[in-house]
Amino acid sequence: MGEWSAPALPAGWTISGQPPFVARHDEVAALESAWADVLAGAGRVVLVSGEPGSGKSRLVAEVCTKLHAAGATVLFGACALEFGAPFEPFVDPLRALVAADRSESDATGRGETDATSRVETDATSRSESFELLDRVLTRSIHDAEARVAGPDRMFDAVLDVLQSATAARPIVLVLDDLHWAGPAAVRLLVRVVVGMQAHRLLLVGTFRNAPPDRSGVLVDAVASLNRLSGVERIELAPFTTEEITEYVMANAGLTPSGARDSAEALSELTGGNAFLLREMWRRVVEAERRDGARIIELPDSVGDLVRSRLATLEPAQRVVLELAAVLGQEVEVNELVALDEASADHTLGAMDAAVRAGLIESPREPGDRYRFPHAIARQAVIDAMSSGDLLRTHAHIAQTLEADFPTTPELIQRLAHHYSAARALGFGDRAITYLIRAAELSEHRYASEDAGRMLQQAAAISSDAGERGELLLRAAADWDLAADTARARLLYEEVAETGDARQRLRAAMGYEDASWRPGLLGHRARDLLSAGLASVPEDPADPLYVEALGSFARATAFTGSVDEAERIGDRAVELARALDHPMTLASVLRSTSTLTLRPRGIAKRQARSRELLELTRSTDNEWMAAATLHIFANSYLLGERADLEASAVALTEMSRKWGGHWNYWVACLRFGRALIAGRLDDAAVAYRQAQRDEIAFRGDATPGANAVQEYMLRRESGRLDPIRRVITGEESPVEHWAPGLLALYTDLGLETPTRRVLDWLLERTESSSADSSVWSARLVFLAEAALLLGDAEVARRVHAWLSEYAGLNLMAGIFLAPFGPADCYLGELESLVGAGDPMPRFESALDLAERTGAPLHVARTLAATAAHLRRVDPRSREATDYAARARAIAAPAGMARVLRSLDSADATAAAAPGGLTSREREVIGLIAEGRSNRDIAARLMISEHTAANHVRSILTKIGAENRTQAAMFARERGLA
Repeated sequence: MGEWSAPALPAGWTISGQPPFVARHDEVAALESAWADVLAGAGRVVLVSGEPGSGKSRLVAEVCTKLHAAGATVLFGACALEFGAPFEPFVDPLRALVAADRSESDATGRGETDATSRVETDATSRSESFELLDRVLTRSIHDAEARVAGPDRMFDAVLDVLQSATAARPIVLVLDDLHWAGPAAVRLLVRVVVGMQAHRLLLVGTFRNAPPDRSGVLVDAVASLNRLSGVERIELAPFTTEEITEYVMANAGLTPSGARDSAEALSELTGGNAFLLREMWRRVVEAERRDGARIIELPDSVGDLVRSRLATLEPAQRVVLELAAVLGQEVEVNELVALDEASADHTLGAMDAAVRAGLIESPREPGDRYRFPHAIARQAVIDAMSSGDLLRTHAHIAQTLEADFPTTPELIQRLAHHYSAARALGFGDRAITYLIRAAELSEHRYASEDAGRMLQQAAAISSDAGERGELLLRAAADWDLAADTARARLLYEEVAETGDARQRLRAAMGYEDASWRPGLLGHRARDLLSAGLASVPEDPADPLYVEALGSFARATAFTGSVDEAERIGDRAVELARALDHPMTLASVLRSTSTLTLRPRGIAKRQARSRELLELTRSTDNEWMAAATLHIFANSYLLGERADLEASAVALTEMSRKWGGHWNYWVACLRFGRALIAGRLDDAAVAYRQAQRDEIAFRGDATPGANAVQEYMLRRESGRLDPIRRVITGEESPVEHWAPGLLALYTDLGLETPTRRVLDWLLERTESSSADSSVWSARLVFLAEAALLLGDAEVARRVHAWLSEYAGLNLMAGIFLAPFGPADCYLGELESLVGAGDPMPRFESALDLAERTGAPLHVARTLAATAAHLRRVDPRSREATDYAARARAIAAPAGMARVLRSLDSADATAAAAPGGLTSREREVIGLIAEGRSNRDIAARLMISEHTAANHVRSILTKIGAENRTQAAMFARERGLA
């Protein structure tokens, strides 16, 4: 994007007759300093807040006008209170950039432009971004293509366009009245601030920070942005008496002493509010000049001020001004003339009278608009109207605009606003019609939050139960697309309780779909689906019934009843195939390919995921991402590296298009892949991104799946020790997640607490626990605890459960906790109990780890193999070779856990004759004291069977034939 003509400055900035700009010296300096930083190549954000009338817009206008005069490119956008377009205040600035790009493309060709000014980002992506914004911002909704992406693609397109523009020139982007921005625009604001930190953009935003205009959504966003470098907050304080004195001197031409008395009176009357000061200073100065009056009767508020000025108008003139106020902050002359039932001369005469009264500003040139001097002045005119007059005025405006101005900008939003305001007069149906159309426009522009809000508003107006249910279902789908699954679930639940039979079933399906992705348990979804299915006929030929069965299967799986879920899912797939309806089959495959991560049936689930991918490949919707995610998860379990890499690329592209919860899954994907590759710094970056995405995705900041990722990262990078300071060893397994507590005790080497929680868990572990999504994590943590304690009895029990996973990688969740080959754990357990031949297990594990492309798993398997060989022969040269290979991988990558295990094994081999473990050294010392197996079990608080296993292992390792020889061995080597 080369040379181009930027839009003109807002007319309100350049009108003559404004009072001189005074004070605000520090604020001006801050803005000018920020612009200097931008000229030097940095991105800067200045957020200006204050009460209504404090002078926010005037400050920004003054500084930006000067910057513009000095050659700066200034783009301006503002929010409207009642009927703003989706993504206001970004729309006008983006339209200007898209139009400039289109003009340049027509003149020079896209290729030349890309070659010269889009050097930082792929040219194809930039071109697609300009085309996307061109389509959604400048074309009719009816001319647009079907939506083939999610809101995040729109956000990325905005960043592409802004980055391309600022690569050619530094830009000032002014966003006025952000307190009226919709939730989608606020989310875009955050993305722009974060994404433009390294680009030459000065973003200046203004907003009110006091009720009733204070926006909770914006407040939360600003709080998060304040933590970023390059973001500055300016809060405008009321003018001081000294500053008011300066203002009076500049306006009235008085000396400092002459202006001081008027300034003191004005300070008391206005509280230092800039708007009130502008409106009242003249009367105060004139009164002082006339008679030096110290008591001046002036309005107590803006409302009183406006009412006093309204009283100077004739009734017919006042009606015209009220029409103007309800029309908007800026008023088109032709619309006002059409609305006034008198002649055009009467309308213009009435507005002239309002201008003379100081209630509105006249157009400065042909084609310009009337403007209220401030939003609070306009609101004061509206507040002075009776409720009946206000309703009738809204209705009159809506009907006139609809009949006479079919092409006026933002007509749909305006009609939605005016008809909604007039619904008490019988315009509810029209309000619903235009709210729906406005929502569709928001959907077209990827403003899903705005669409959901308007559809909810339409539902609240509707008196028809069926229509209300449909509107709420659509609203819930929009909130879900905006990644606000919590709000979506609330709406789905409402319809599931109040809609008709088929609406209740559809709502139950929506609730379930908005539940499993954040990882919520399926009990509530199953209850809703069960009731919904019971309310419709059991009809295998009904696509809705069949799809609901698939959803019911997934909800059942998320209650832990996986066997039952698979039976239901198989039936749903069978019925879907019989229907010969591709999208019904795709829906059921999507539901049933993610029932569990357990090994049984993995080939069937992988085949379903592949079939789903083929069914949806031509549709270009986000179901492709669901198929890809499941293929990715299964490919890790199976160790299919090529599919892992291909799925990762595809899922990343899906995330770029659809955003929302797919951003979270991609962050998990990046975390897991970096972790198993031993790129622990990259894993930490991905973990933090997943943490941010999980909070946005789940709708709260409570610890979730991300806590498991943090643990995995800490344990592999050796950063668990700081937690030791807050661990007592007495933590309750009821109040904490018991498997996680066991893992923490084990990693910290706290044997007594480990034993306590291990026993507690084993007492409560049933075969049905295998249906849990965290069963593999539980098995890993049980195995590691058994290995720490040297408990052969527990090792055998865990080995039996773990055998089902032989030949596969273990993973809890989808890359929340990738543990690596199950065969490695099986080999370690076999080595501990002295059963079987562990070496084939380790060889199988090493092969799987290498096929997976997971250096972390390779290093751990090599270390485990070395530990086994040293258990058999402390002087094993083969063990030394395995350990060296493991260390060569682990040391450069900082795999602290692997290195610690290698160091521990080396120390044990050097210090312990016969390769005895620490627990075995305790046991042989008790043998030397003449203790029986029962005595040993009691002393060490282990079972007699475990004590016997330790004795057999000791005799094997030291080559002793009986306990007497073992006792002699202990005394000779100082172990007794």
